[in-house]
Amino acid sequence: MSVKNLVFTRIDDRLIHGQVMTAWIHQFPECAHIMVVDDQVSRDPFMTKMFQLLLPEGTSIETLSVEDAAPKLKEGLPKQTILLVKFPLTIQRLVDAGVDIDFVNIGGMGMSAGRQRFYKNISASPAEREILKELVSKGIKVEIRIVPANNAVSVEGLLRK
Repeated sequence: MSVKNLVFTRIDDRLIHGQVMTAWIHQFPECAHIMVVDDQVSRDPFMTKMFQLLLPEGTSIETLSVEDAAPKLKEGLPKQTILLVKFPLTIQRLVDAGVDIDFVNIGGMGMSAGRQRFYKNISASPAEREILKELVSKGIKVEIRIVPANNAVSVEGLLRK
């Protein structure tokens, strides 16, 4: 059974930006809450305030470390929530902590040191590819889909190439 009230899980190294706001939040109008899980961002109250300014009125946000987020996710969320993380490693750490995530959308993993092109504008390091393989092997559906209007691309299929 997946996490109660977890509607959408997304890896996007930009976290909250125009595409998330205008496309994905509107894709799930029942969601009035965003949970950002990132150890560094969770220690930066300024970033939380900045993210709040980018969200539609009535949408709340919390930024948590993996350690603080895992128990909340395992017990189930009080309201429908979109989960945002920067890295596949964060998803792996949540899953390893016992969080039952059954679906992950990859929307933004830009080129940086150690990363190579994975699919179009999505890049991944060898370690991130291994994490994605592990997630898929656990039965988690992982797809690349930048905005809802795009067709979804299965990461499982890309990993076989």
